[in-house]
Amino acid sequence: MKTILLLAAAILMPVISISCSSSSFVDLESLKTELGVKDFPEQKDYPDADALVLSEVHNVLVYIDNDYKVRTVESVTRVVKLFRNIEDNASVEIWSGPNDKLTNLSARTIKPDGSIIEVKDEDFHTITGNGSDYVFYSDRKKTRFTFPGIEKNCIVEYHYDMREAYPFIQDQWDIQEEDLPKLRADYTLTVPVLLMAPESQGGAGWSWRYMVYNCDLGKPVVKQQQFASESASIDRNVTFDWVQTNIPAFKPDPRMPSYDKYVRYVRFAPSDWKTWNDISDWYYKQFFQPHLIMTDEISAKAKEITSGSTDELDKIEKTYEFVQKLTYIAIEIGKGGYAPSEPQKVLERKYGDCKDKSILLLSLLKSLGIKAKPVLVLTSDEGVVHADFPSWEFNHMIVKVFTQSGKSYWLDPTVDHCPVGEIPSGDEGVNALVMNDDATSTIETIPSSRYTDNVENIDLKVKIAGTNETDFDITMTFKGQSNFETRSFFYEKTHDEMIKFCKSLVANEYLNASVEDYSFSDLDSLNNDLVFNFKLKVPNALEKQGDMIFLNTDPFTLRGDWSWLSRDKRTYDIEFNYPYTINKTIEIDIPRNQYKIMNMPKYAYLTSDGLYYMKNYEDAGDGHIKILETFSVKSRDIPAGSYTKMKSLIETMRTKASEKIVLTANQ
Repeated sequence: MKTILLLAAAILMPVISISCSSSSFVDLESLKTELGVKDFPEQKDYPDADALVLSEVHNVLVYIDNDYKVRTVESVTRVVKLFRNIEDNASVEIWSGPNDKLTNLSARTIKPDGSIIEVKDEDFHTITGNGSDYVFYSDRKKTRFTFPGIEKNCIVEYHYDMREAYPFIQDQWDIQEEDLPKLRADYTLTVPVLLMAPESQGGAGWSWRYMVYNCDLGKPVVKQQQFASESASIDRNVTFDWVQTNIPAFKPDPRMPSYDKYVRYVRFAPSDWKTWNDISDWYYKQFFQPHLIMTDEISAKAKEITSGSTDELDKIEKTYEFVQKLTYIAIEIGKGGYAPSEPQKVLERKYGDCKDKSILLLSLLKSLGIKAKPVLVLTSDEGVVHADFPSWEFNHMIVKVFTQSGKSYWLDPTVDHCPVGEIPSGDEGVNALVMNDDATSTIETIPSSRYTDNVENIDLKVKIAGTNETDFDITMTFKGQSNFETRSFFYEKTHDEMIKFCKSLVANEYLNASVEDYSFSDLDSLNNDLVFNFKLKVPNALEKQGDMIFLNTDPFTLRGDWSWLSRDKRTYDIEFNYPYTINKTIEIDIPRNQYKIMNMPKYAYLTSDGLYYMKNYEDAGDGHIKILETFSVKSRDIPAGSYTKMKSLIETMRTKASEKIVLTANQ
């Protein structure tokens, strides 16, 4: 981010000083007047809510520090009334970056009888070095506290000030909140007029950049005020005010797209990020390029990895696989949240996060004379990069590589066993920032796979050996996303774990099945489909009821978890991890001297928006039956309006998939 030097400001005015009161608790009677209510709402007014946010206020003051850099201090006050499940709202976590400063933190509980219990200083706990599932260590800080003496219908309140060294890089105003309605939400920005004045008038030409999403918020109310004295024009400020009232809780649906597509919020960006080139120039020059150091060791390693390869694509594949196998660990200290480590360091320690692995892959490829570019990504589960509003919306880095023949490939080195030409589902269909060597960039959409790319073929050969035993020979072939996902799952599994896995696949139908054998194709051969075979002996595949014998020969009646369809209706679109197809072929050999076919289910064909199902039964004669079944999720995203039809199709499909062939014994 640029340093804004205000020469005129240095001459004409002192640096603005900031002071905040040590306690900023809200006067509840004044809050009632502000909200226009005689009494605060009760549970009966919000029967579906565990709590109600009475007021949430964000006051942001922009100022110029002693180094003439733009900084902010944000004062946050939040007042919540608790109705039920009060433990869910008993504790608060406030995150801050390594260069941010949390001050003036205070909190209290107001009990229904009006008595007040304040949180003591020693009950505020700050945790540093906090990691997560994918971050081993981070120098972000987390301050935690718990409200004392909470009970139903009490009010809890807290206030804090946060000074930010790098304002608006990742700032966002979350107007709407999951599960909690809000009576009122305020956002106020105060800026020195001189800061916003054009350079021709001695100002900095600073502008407030923001984008409103998923609501009609309108423009903020603008007014000017005096900061210190009526006579000093240099002390004038301009304020921007937004007020939202009666904000409903955001009620997500299961298996829906990123909340960012629906929830109300405002995203901010620094004044000088007017184009994507501004962002890439800042990031590439300040964080990426200084670490892209090509060494003799990197060059030697690239030659070692690709020894014996003359084909360019083969070199890319071998280099990619080498980096994929390095351990994924993120250590985010100082600039580590943005900047990668030097490739040489990543090579030496044999681990790194997405930035580390990407810069190593890039340096190895470049040393081989292969063109490659770093790519910033926001994975689809975390939100949406809006191409029309340049801002920092990224949580991941990958690489785009280019061949001399004109082809290009997206490479995510954090994913094991993903071949060149494919990309994990979290990267598919998202807008990505592709950066060039000169720090310019373009927004490109990463292609998405199709339902014909992600395929599972299940072939079952069933031999009925007698009335009490049936032999199953099952072959599963995985293509696309399921290919590299299953490879990663199989990798380093023990024999006992594989036996348990085989049993788990058929456990819904055959609890007492025994695994006779299993095998799978080479897990390191990424360019081939993964083929998995296992053999079972099943004691209960024939179910006798009177004179009828039901043939239970399909342990894969309906794969996947469909419990989310139990809701009667939904509000938001449906999103699958990726589109896919499951093809199933069952071949059954029945001893004709023991049984004859009494009844076979009829042909089934079902379709709705984005879904397809077909099942057909063939009597090939001489005791040989063939069953063909196909199920496709043809689109990753399905409109919410198609939910009822989709639910009906799955219910019908369940019925058809569970139908059985009926036999009778030969007399």
